[in-house]
Amino acid sequence: MHHKEHHGFLYGLLAALLLACSAVFVKWGAKVPNATIVGIRFIISLLCMLPYILSGRVHIHWNSIPKHFLRAVAGLVAISCYFYSVKNLPLVNAVTLANTGPIFMPIVLFIWLKLVLPKGRIWPLVIGFIGVLVILRPGPDFGVWATLIGLTGGLFAAIAQVGVRQLSKTESTETILAYYFIISTALTIPLMILTWEPISSPFLWLDLALISLFSVAFQYFFTKSLTHAPASKVSVMSYLGVVFSGLLGWWIFAEEPSLWVLAGSVLIIVGGIVALLSKEQPRKWSR
Repeated sequence: MHHKEHHGFLYGLLAALLLACSAVFVKWGAKVPNATIVGIRFIISLLCMLPYILSGRVHIHWNSIPKHFLRAVAGLVAISCYFYSVKNLPLVNAVTLANTGPIFMPIVLFIWLKLVLPKGRIWPLVIGFIGVLVILRPGPDFGVWATLIGLTGGLFAAIAQVGVRQLSKTESTETILAYYFIISTALTIPLMILTWEPISSPFLWLDLALISLFSVAFQYFFTKSLTHAPASKVSVMSYLGVVFSGLLGWWIFAEEPSLWVLAGSVLIIVGGIVALLSKEQPRKWSR
C-alpha cells in the first residue's frame, strides 16, 4: 500500500472517532432545534477557518465553484440528517446510519464518474453492509422515519466524499473546508433565524460549542483523509465510528449493546480490514 494511503487511513480512523464523540454532545443538546445546532456548528467552523482565509492561504479555481457548491449542499444535508437521527435514535444506530456512505459509494461513483468498482473492492462493502443490517435489526427502539432520514444522510455523505476527492485534485484541504463552511453558513443562517428558540442555559451553549469544535476537527481529518486515499477505500474506515459510538453509548447513556450489535461490529471491522488489503483500482465503465 502506498505510504500516502497509510496516512489517509489514519486520518479516516481519527475522523470516525471524532464523529462518534460529536454525537454525544448532539444527544445532550437534543432540546435545541436542529437548524440551530447545524447553523451554530457552521458559524463556529467558519470562525475557526478565518485565520486561514485572512492569511491568503485559501485559493480558489473558479471552474471548481460548481463542485464546491455541490459538495457543500451534500455535506449540509448529510450533517442535518445525522444530527436529527442522533436525537431520535440510540447513539450506535444513528452513527451507523451516518456511516452508510460506503454502501452508496458504488452507485455514486458510477453515476458521477462512470467508475465501476472491482470485485475485490465490492466485497468489503457487502460485508460492512451486512454488519449494518445486523446492527439496525428492527426492535423496540427502531424509529422508521429517523432511520430513513439517517439513511438519506448516508447517501449524501457518499456524494460529499466523492466531491471532496474530486476537489482535492486542484484544491488544498484548507480551501475545500473554507468554501464548504462559507456556503453552508450562508445556507443555514436563514433557517436558524426562522426556527430560533432562546437558549438560556450556559450548559447548552457550552454543548453547542463542543459540537462545533468536534465537528470542525472531524471535518478537517476526514477531508485530509480523502486527499490522501480514494473515497471508496477511506469511506470504509468510517465504519469504525459505529464501534466507537457503541462504546460511548454504553458508557455514557447506558445503551448496552446487544449480541446483534457486537456481531455487526465484528463484520464491520472485518470489512474494513479487507478493504485495507485490497489493491485493485476502479475502472471506467464501457458498454
